[in-house]
Amino acid sequence: MPEWKYKLKELPKSTGGEKWHPVTDALLTLRGYVTPEAREEFLSPNFDRDIHDPYLFHEMEKIVTRLGEARKNLETVGVFGDFDADGVTSSVIMREALQAIGIPVEVYIPEKVNEGHGFNGLAVDFFESKGIKLVLTLDCGIMNHEVISDAKKRGIATIVIDHHHVPEVMPEAYAIVNPKVPTEKYPFRELCGAGTSFKVAQALYQRYLPKEVDQLKWLLDVVATGTVADVMPLIGENRCIVKYGLIVLSKTRRVGFQEMFAVGRMQIDEHHLPDARMIGFQIAPRINAASRMAHAMLAHRLLMERDQAEARVLALELDDCNVRRQKVSTEVTNQVRAIAVEKFADKKFIFAADEHFPYGVVGLIAGRIANEFHKPTCVMTKGETTSTGSFRSIPELNVIETLEACGDMLEKYGGHAQAAGMTIRNDRMDAFYEKFNALVEEKLQSVVTEPEQWIDLVLEPEHITPALYRDLVAFAPFGEGNPEPVFALRSMVVREARLVGNGSKHWKLSLVPQGGIKCFDAIGFSLATNFPDLKENDVLDIAFTLDENTWNGSTSIQLKLVDIKRK
Repeated sequence: MPEWKYKLKELPKSTGGEKWHPVTDALLTLRGYVTPEAREEFLSPNFDRDIHDPYLFHEMEKIVTRLGEARKNLETVGVFGDFDADGVTSSVIMREALQAIGIPVEVYIPEKVNEGHGFNGLAVDFFESKGIKLVLTLDCGIMNHEVISDAKKRGIATIVIDHHHVPEVMPEAYAIVNPKVPTEKYPFRELCGAGTSFKVAQALYQRYLPKEVDQLKWLLDVVATGTVADVMPLIGENRCIVKYGLIVLSKTRRVGFQEMFAVGRMQIDEHHLPDARMIGFQIAPRINAASRMAHAMLAHRLLMERDQAEARVLALELDDCNVRRQKVSTEVTNQVRAIAVEKFADKKFIFAADEHFPYGVVGLIAGRIANEFHKPTCVMTKGETTSTGSFRSIPELNVIETLEACGDMLEKYGGHAQAAGMTIRNDRMDAFYEKFNALVEEKLQSVVTEPEQWIDLVLEPEHITPALYRDLVAFAPFGEGNPEPVFALRSMVVREARLVGNGSKHWKLSLVPQGGIKCFDAIGFSLATNFPDLKENDVLDIAFTLDENTWNGSTSIQLKLVDIKRK
């Protein structure tokens, strides 16, 4: 059972006067929003105010000028996008922006298993065969020195549009846009590939389609999808992108999204706005399923498709990929979980390699295991001579920096602080594990790698009001860097308990404070497994988020249970 840890155990004295609910005031302070200006920016994102000028990237002018030359000369431009959801959405953004200003485009997305991440020689061969002299790499490229140098020798200039970890030596690219470049003056460093591609699109529209700049907002459905899919922090500019992107997604003109929603039975329209969780758990997995089970071009084609009938065919094909992905990932997760329990219970790093782990799902599995065990995790697909896999980490460990310290042992690697990939020769794997594990053990020496449940604030029953719920709605979208607030109530008595849902996995409870009369409805999804025998008069401490429940035309506040402690 997770250990409960508290950010605040009691409500401090309000500093916000009458403007803020005291709980809202405490939460804003906890998250670093102290001044009225910072609070206003957080609670009320504004597109015109919060979306930065793309020309603040120091090489943006150079890129826009070169693409202007391509436009003038009717030059076809190559677009190389990575195969994950961020890369696919980046390729859609760039293709649409370039075509909008009159530039023909050839798109290349690598096959995940045989080509792997990053710009590669097969792509260079493809672009060369098409007579292309300029290629944009999206969501990748910053680590592909040799390939970019080879392309240059063949007369192909490369513009790198990336957001990953920046090496000490930069590739020989024509120009680079990456918010993580140390010398970069751009004010927000946490854009994903789709976000960075959107900045280029923004700059192109400002220069070549100034009267149509407002039309860029219709791209925000895919920009938001890439941002959430890549687990970027939903703060600053990302928060604004996703906030508006969810609105655009609810009224999307993109036929591919419309058919994806219909096939997947997702209720998304102007009356049912999606949230970031829906992107993370329903939309992004479908896009990623293309590269995991088939080819990422399937997802790219779906998002670009304008014919309804063809979009339906592609959406059905993608749905089939997703169903197969779910089956395979469940099987492999169970295998890796058993390895984690058997071999790594007393370790701070989980490492699993097997020839039977499909490469398409190793990143997904690593993420699940890292989250479940609160330990950095690597899952590898073992080949005959080399193995390739993915790392997922915990906030306390920067995995790409740790990998960099082992770089001389690897064939290639790249990624973020919390997610990375590598390829390694099999004869070096044992030595790598020893070195990497030693680094992890050293860096996490004082870190408790046990499941934790963080609670923002312990409340009293009287704090829970419709006004508080309305305030919390303004805290959304929730996700990385902006988690949904979790509260606790102590000594709650079960007045009624019943099992609900398919398989009776969920608890529906009526709770009253010990010695009180106010009754709260609560729902505990999947809590019946760990708490099978809840009954009337049990006394519980509960951890929960606030939700709204509508039944028979009546709307009331509902506690969505995260965890329970019996008294």
